[in-house]
Amino acid sequence: MSVSIRRSLPADAPAIAAIAEKTLGEPFDQDRIGGLLTSGRNYSLVALEARGILAFADNFITVSQTGAQRLELDLLAVEPKAQGMGIGRRLIAESLLLARELDVPLLRALVRSENLVMRRLCASSGFAISERSYDLYVASPGPGSNSPLDIKGTHLVPVETFAYSGIWIEGSLTRAGILQALSVAATRQMGRVGALVAESDRVPVQLLADNGFQGLGTYDWWTLKLKSG
Repeated sequence: MSVSIRRSLPADAPAIAAIAEKTLGEPFDQDRIGGLLTSGRNYSLVALEARGILAFADNFITVSQTGAQRLELDLLAVEPKAQGMGIGRRLIAESLLLARELDVPLLRALVRSENLVMRRLCASSGFAISERSYDLYVASPGPGSNSPLDIKGTHLVPVETFAYSGIWIEGSLTRAGILQALSVAATRQMGRVGALVAESDRVPVQLLADNGFQGLGTYDWWTLKLKSG
């Protein structure tokens, strides 16, 4: 089987949605995927052979609190019939090349701790795992709050993924920052606000719970820094 990899096109959206639903076990909106691919906000790749698309990897850029860019390897899925052929590793390698082309110094993936396949792929591709694991908490935005526009120490990261529009909370986790994130998400009609908390850090866990957040599992950051020069 001859498999090639290229940038995704808007016309690939139905196949990408079908593969995502089959492998990840949740519904995906092909119109949303097509819209993101049309807008050019995401850097998605597909692996295909003569009969059609076998796999995809979706990437997008975020900016850290210090202004550094990161290429987020957000979703990677391979058709069950094509698994075990090295396609996932090839998509990661192409994502790394993409990061170089975009001059982004870091490629990273947030991987569920029990996702052994993705963990092995990241490890064999040269990624380093975070020293600590993190619990992911999410909430749906409610009515806007009266939080100030800028909360010191809190960094809000807007994201548009194949699955949702949302805000990631980075930096200091405070009630004011949480309310600000919920307010921004509601104003922009985004469906999700998320935050990562170290497993042993009970204080922010309670703070998130008090503001309507629920846990979605334990994750690790896998990061690959690009060499400069």
